[in-house]
Amino acid sequence: MSGFEVAGLVLGAFPIAITALDKYREIATRLGVFFKIQLEYKRWRDDLEFHQLVFTRHLRQLLLPLVADDDKIAELLSAPGGDSWRDDAIAKLLQKRLRDSYELYFEYIKGIKRVMADINQELAVDSAAIQDGIKTSKSAAGASRPKTIMSREKLVFQLYRLKFSNNEAVRRRLFGELQEYNNKLEKLLDSSDEDTRLTQQRTAVGQLTAIDTAICNFWIQARTLFRALALAWVCSCQHHGARLLLQHRTTKQHEFQVIFTATRLSSPSRLELYQTRISQDSGTAEASERENVTMLEHQNMNLTVSKPDHRRSRPTKSAFRAKLNTTTSATCVELLRPPPSVTLTRAQTSPSLRMAPPISSLCTSLDRIEGSYCGYVVSDDCRYYVHTISRRSASEVRSLSLDQILRGEVDPVPSRSQRYGLSLTMASSFLQLLDSPWLPATSFHTTDVHFLGDARKPNLFLLDQPHISREFQRSHSLTEGQAAAIDLGGGAATSFTDALDHLGIMLLELCFGQILAEQPCRKRWPAGSNDKERAVFDIMAARDWQRLVNEEAGPDYADAVAWCLGGNRSTLPERWRHEMLRKVIEPLQRCRDYLTGGAFVRA
Repeated sequence: MSGFEVAGLVLGAFPIAITALDKYREIATRLGVFFKIQLEYKRWRDDLEFHQLVFTRHLRQLLLPLVADDDKIAELLSAPGGDSWRDDAIAKLLQKRLRDSYELYFEYIKGIKRVMADINQELAVDSAAIQDGIKTSKSAAGASRPKTIMSREKLVFQLYRLKFSNNEAVRRRLFGELQEYNNKLEKLLDSSDEDTRLTQQRTAVGQLTAIDTAICNFWIQARTLFRALALAWVCSCQHHGARLLLQHRTTKQHEFQVIFTATRLSSPSRLELYQTRISQDSGTAEASERENVTMLEHQNMNLTVSKPDHRRSRPTKSAFRAKLNTTTSATCVELLRPPPSVTLTRAQTSPSLRMAPPISSLCTSLDRIEGSYCGYVVSDDCRYYVHTISRRSASEVRSLSLDQILRGEVDPVPSRSQRYGLSLTMASSFLQLLDSPWLPATSFHTTDVHFLGDARKPNLFLLDQPHISREFQRSHSLTEGQAAAIDLGGGAATSFTDALDHLGIMLLELCFGQILAEQPCRKRWPAGSNDKERAVFDIMAARDWQRLVNEEAGPDYADAVAWCLGGNRSTLPERWRHEMLRKVIEPLQRCRDYLTGGAFVRA
């Protein structure tokens, strides 16, 4: 018999004892002597019910993490000693949960079984005379019986009553033992669970610390990649640039989604876009070189958004309309969705792929067919493998800035869940890229973030794929000082606290779906005669606007904005990324997850 089965038998011993007590009450009431045992009866029954409840709850807590089916748990607790208590699968899970406490735990269960046997003996569950009285109590109720039989029953019950009334010391001892065993069971289970929790927490903290460190140091990899790409432009083209996809990262993997732009001397009016995936060499170069990446096609979505009717409601003059040369009458925004899936498939191993060449001219390498492996660029002994995904003419692609979206130049405006998802992406990208050439501290505003049109539906803008653009100088014209400036993140002197102020304003604008310049709190301050004055007045107005965030978005979002707009001032410069991860990224992720989880949010 397994320990789990014994636990079921112990659970079943309680109702037996309680039923016996209730039958004794019936007999005593029929014989007219219940008043003589009423106090003892109440003490016994209260103690039995208490310990039955404690033991039942303990078993339920024991089963909850092991049995997913609530009906199965209810069946176990309502049918003590039934077939379900002989389930080997549950017994094995229980042994795994208790680990080295398993043997001792069920020794205590056996101790409770012994105590319950003593309790039932004290209650004369096995007494033939008392059991005969119990069996005939219902049939005898209300019937006339011979006085000799009544006298004999009363005599037998009086003998039992004397024992029942004089066993107070025994009752205290038995229930004291029962309490001690229950306490030991609880302590063993709690200590086993706590040991498991701490072990898992230690593992999780170790993993989290490694991931956090990788994310906080990601800007170094971003800087190194930028330098490698800048040095790989060995050509005479007029223009080279890149649009880096901004992402919220949760792993240590160093991977970049970059869209390169190039204008050639042979066709200076034609701007080409090359979508690529770039991954870092992590010691598995040969395996990486054999991977062929295929981006899945965008899934069809139900999109019913269009440009506002300007004849009925004309907004302020739109830079968006002035820049876009198109005859179409619809401007649509695609709903926020997870980034496109990536399927990794093994290509046939070929000598050219196994011996992956370094890229001598990135411009030439990108001209390969779509879906091909281009080679790798090198910087600071790091290899970055470049895979082309698609190629398009820039004339086929429209773009929209975050500033235009917040100014209401699309209809409908982004939903709250879309805006909060973008807030998380913007803040996370800020943490990852600040101090690298991808994100100088002086340039991270809503006008710097752009969304491209869908490849097949140019009037649809992918709001879950924000990009930031940067230009490259031709590498053969770079001086040593310029190359060093790339390593230093472009030489920006603005402190991280000033840059965080700009991020705080962006988070505010995404929170409310409006730009700061149009808010009453900003109009109360002077416009400012230069960039420095305008920045100061913007910050003052943002701190006024900040007071409304808690009511609009909740405490997590409010705390994230507050840390950006001044709460970071006491943070050590070498620790600001780690603090931001805890004070900004995690709260914003909770906000995003709360909405995407389907929770109710006030409109």
